[in-house]
Amino acid sequence: LRAKGWDEPSGTIDYTYQVDIEYATPTPVTTPTPPRPIIDSGDYDGDSFSDIAVFRPASGLWAIKGVTRAYFGLDGDIPVSGDFNGDGTTNIALFRPSAGLWAARGVTRAYFGSASDIPVPGDYNGDGSCEAGIFRPALGLWAIRGVTRSYFGRSSDQPVPLYTEGRGAGKDIAIFRDSSGLWAVKDRTRVYFGSVADQPILVNDTDNDMVPGIFRSTTGLWALINGDRQHFGAQDDQPVPGDYTTLPSDIGIFRESSGLWAIKGTTRTYFGNEGDLPVSGLAINPSSSAMP
Repeated sequence: LRAKGWDEPSGTIDYTYQVDIEYATPTPVTTPTPPRPIIDSGDYDGDSFSDIAVFRPASGLWAIKGVTRAYFGLDGDIPVSGDFNGDGTTNIALFRPSAGLWAARGVTRAYFGSASDIPVPGDYNGDGSCEAGIFRPALGLWAIRGVTRSYFGRSSDQPVPLYTEGRGAGKDIAIFRDSSGLWAVKDRTRVYFGSVADQPILVNDTDNDMVPGIFRSTTGLWALINGDRQHFGAQDDQPVPGDYTTLPSDIGIFRESSGLWAIKGTTRTYFGNEGDLPVSGLAINPSSSAMP
């Protein structure tokens, strides 16, 4: 996907309408897809490329293809991978809602948040290290440990924090409201793109800025706010965009039923089982060798 200038009014706007008229057949309403775990980065070996990786909640297994296997966590834990010590490599990390525990393997443990919170890891102050953060839907509260507290969004919104000016500028608070297709970045911009049941995605562009878009699994549509559109994947596939080979980001899917990973134009491999969560993500600082 070629991504640039997402905040310009060049994106496609999709709307879904439902009209109930007496004696008319009601329009089916699609149940929104629950938010997926937010992975701040997915470069587990520090080579500036995304790695194929899964977390198996039932056993606490983390399996990073070609890199490592480790047991860390319990069933019910939420993966929150990121570079928590600023060394340029993604750390295996988890959030335990029942206790508010944040634990990065071999790096740190802290208590921040509660059972109703959605973890939103990221480098919000631009110091090079990932911070623990939570979004509390009932209040629209964003709390970033040691950085800030802010109110932005409401209970039905999906948190989609992103880097709009490279990682050095820090991560921005942002939400996606699928009921209206609203993308809103705090203190920056608002734009309408997408519709009910679309899954929000983020990709890197050639400047290593993140560009929003949607994945529509019913049709396999990938669409970015800047107008780029491709079809790849099928119903029930999970989108796993990443910097597997190049910048801009590659698009890819994880098919849980078979453990299939498919990166468009690059590779197909089987890694993982049913019940596994994909924990791949965009690379932290894609190297110059990845630039087109």
